[in-house]
Amino acid sequence: MSDINFKALQDFFETDAIEWRIQLAGEKHGRVWAICVPYVTNRAIQVRLDEVVGPENWRNEFRPGPDGGVMCGLSIRVGGEWVTKWDGAENTDVEGVKGGLSGAMKRAAVQWGIGRYLYALDETFAHVHDNGRFRGKTREGSSFRWDPPQLPREVLPEGVAPAPEPAAAGPVLMPGGEHEAMLDFVRTVGPRVDDAAEIRIQRRVRNLKEFVRENWPAIKEQPRIARAVVEAIEAATGTAFQPEQRRAA
Repeated sequence: MSDINFKALQDFFETDAIEWRIQLAGEKHGRVWAICVPYVTNRAIQVRLDEVVGPENWRNEFRPGPDGGVMCGLSIRVGGEWVTKWDGAENTDVEGVKGGLSGAMKRAAVQWGIGRYLYALDETFAHVHDNGRFRGKTREGSSFRWDPPQLPREVLPEGVAPAPEPAAAGPVLMPGGEHEAMLDFVRTVGPRVDDAAEIRIQRRVRNLKEFVRENWPAIKEQPRIARAVVEAIEAATGTAFQPEQRRAA
């Protein structure tokens, strides 16, 4: 098979083909926060390969990886020859070897461009509330429940609207009033940061003042970006963000 549409392998996925995992979680000022990252499900990867290259034109194989992990080789038949790309993953705490196999295949699929666009997204805050569908644990050992965030509209298939935000019967990590408090914090404390202060966002390090200046409309609209800016300002100035003081005022 030589006429493979490799671009089609890279198409955006429907939201039900995406799963989220907590990357880091902690507590600050008595509130739980959690950063989560999206991945394409293994089943969605298999369906994409079947649709684009045909089930007879792809295969996978697994080998032991370093330190007890797993390597996956994902092969596609191109011009009558098998081309293989490899990547690996560690076995997971929850699913053991099964989790390692799944993770290795997902990473090998990224080598072919499948779901690679998800790696360019910002680190995103989960919706932490009492009725969340999933359970998590902070680095301090506290348990919490959470729901995934929305995917940005720009990485959804054409004609697909973002899903509505999950309803939260319990206290939400970042209500609208707190977003306004964060904007006040950026306006009042932000000017105090040193000109060399930096922020890590979109998996890159940027100058903090330049980032705020160039992305102020997005900061005003998206609490997850505002939160990242607030934490960078806290680190640069030593001034803690305390939204309850604004509400009291």
